[in-house]
Amino acid sequence: MWLYMCANNDGPQDPRMKPPAEDLARLGCERVLIFVAERDYLCPAGKNYYEELKKRGWKGRVELVEHLDEKHVFYLRNPTCTNALELTNKFISFIKQNNGSLRSSIESKY
Repeated sequence: MWLYMCANNDGPQDPRMKPPAEDLARLGCERVLIFVAERDYLCPAGKNYYEELKKRGWKGRVELVEHLDEKHVFYLRNPTCTNALELTNKFISFIKQNNGSLRSSIESKY
């Protein structure tokens, strides 16, 4: 999982950063949240992934959050800065939204 979240070992040429259109159409979730940092070398790949999801037939919701004037993994270098706290809160909110719908889905099956 870590390789998918932080693919900086292989950089922007990594094929996971531009999956085939048919893989995007079969993405097995309803929501995707993409974070990019303006001064990160992976920022263009993140924005491209966002655009590809929107135009390739995927039926879910995708949101792009860009942190201006930040570099790669800025939230690890300074975890108490305003942008890092904002990122953390956005991520927590995203997970909590999913937990409610997941719980309802599980309860309706049993």
